[in-house]
Amino acid sequence: MDALYDYLKDDLGRVTEILDSVYHVEGSLMQEVADYVGSRRGKMLRPALVCLSARAHGLNPAVTDHHVSLGAAIELFHVATLLHDDVIDKAAERRGRPTVNAKWGDDTAILFADYLYATSFDLALSTLNAATLRVLTQTTQRMTEGEFLQIERRGDWLSVDDYNEIIRRKTAYLFSAAASLGALIAEAPADAVQRMTEFGLEFGMAFQITDDTLDYEAQDAKWGKRVGADLAEGKQTLPLLYTLRSASEADRGALVQELNNGRDFETVHRYVSKYNAITYSLDVAADHLRKAVELVSIFDSGNRPAELMRELAESVVVRQY
Repeated sequence: MDALYDYLKDDLGRVTEILDSVYHVEGSLMQEVADYVGSRRGKMLRPALVCLSARAHGLNPAVTDHHVSLGAAIELFHVATLLHDDVIDKAAERRGRPTVNAKWGDDTAILFADYLYATSFDLALSTLNAATLRVLTQTTQRMTEGEFLQIERRGDWLSVDDYNEIIRRKTAYLFSAAASLGALIAEAPADAVQRMTEFGLEFGMAFQITDDTLDYEAQDAKWGKRVGADLAEGKQTLPLLYTLRSASEADRGALVQELNNGRDFETVHRYVSKYNAITYSLDVAADHLRKAVELVSIFDSGNRPAELMRELAESVVVRQY
């Protein structure tokens, strides 16, 4: 990952400058919220994918900096989705600190998310490429469909197919948008844009499945959130769903009883371990990773941005926390 951020130091630095300007707003309450949201930046994986994809397809940054604008757009879009998710889920905490809705209320969180969405679309429009805006609007549609599917299944046990469809729409499509936006702004041919679309989908699936699996295995201090947090919140992720599908009738009954009565992490973890659900889930993630790597193997050797996309994809599954 150090090589990635070293290579993209200038690009991501300019993305950060745009984000800083977006988080400088008028109005005391809005500025207070903006400061809070902007004070914690993630690893900016999505902007990194935009920039890598653009450079891999021959974008000349000396001619245009539109990849930087799109990198900022995709990051703002991502943050907006998190704010909406927290309201929908009635979440009180994210990554160890209170959510915006917990501190200021649902109305404030929704309005600030809308501000970020609008700014994201405006940045896409600034590229003078209508296709980039269409990617964001279509991604909004798909993510909304994923939320509706999750709401529709609320109170029921998900199937593994349900889980895959939800994370594809809520997570993978946004990574897909990031990778395809880079190719679009570099004016890559249609087949190359499609390849990046598919790469982002496979990357996103591997990313989310691994993240969900780490909820059972990671080390709190390195991971950034409490192990077992997803389970405590009642989230149905692949390790749990595979265990429920694979368990004997007796074990499944006992596990369901535990899930309905407190969700003790150690108890649930014993069943997850018994049925090798961690190994299974990481194998599924690795399969998505393999497909992602194959999609970037078409680039000529020596194409450094493409090499970094492959390394980034591989780091998703092998990351140790």
